[in-house]
Amino acid sequence: MVLLSSSNKNNLTQVVVGVLKNSSNEVLLSTRTHKTDFPDYLEFPGGKKELDETPRIALKRELKEELGISIKDISPMGSYIYEYDAFGVELHPFLIKSYKGDPIANEKEQIVWVDIQDLNKVKIIPGSKSIVETLTNIFSIERS
Repeated sequence: MVLLSSSNKNNLTQVVVGVLKNSSNEVLLSTRTHKTDFPDYLEFPGGKKELDETPRIALKRELKEELGISIKDISPMGSYIYEYDAFGVELHPFLIKSYKGDPIANEKEQIVWVDIQDLNKVKIIPGSKSIVETLTNIFSIERS
């Protein structure tokens, strides 16, 4: 994680992501097949927050657009700052506790369920690695 001054923090792209877990202890990831940065990597579903949106509202919009689901109960997982070579992002991940509908890839990307224990083995976008670490810790504690 990178610490930035408040002036640099204002230049970060604000991104919301949803962590959906199923009863088999798998989380939903989407492919970046049609994106120029990190093609064929996996990422948590979500997207950029509009200026007039709160992170919660942005997440509801993004998951409706990308997966066709309506989220009901969510919990924030903090925020993470990641600096890529050309830009920086501030990620706002949320644990999706309940939602309505079956996730279906509505945009160009595909979706895949990955076991939480295997998240460190898949090719995941670098900015999401802190989220993976947090998830691995949360769910390993729950299993013990």
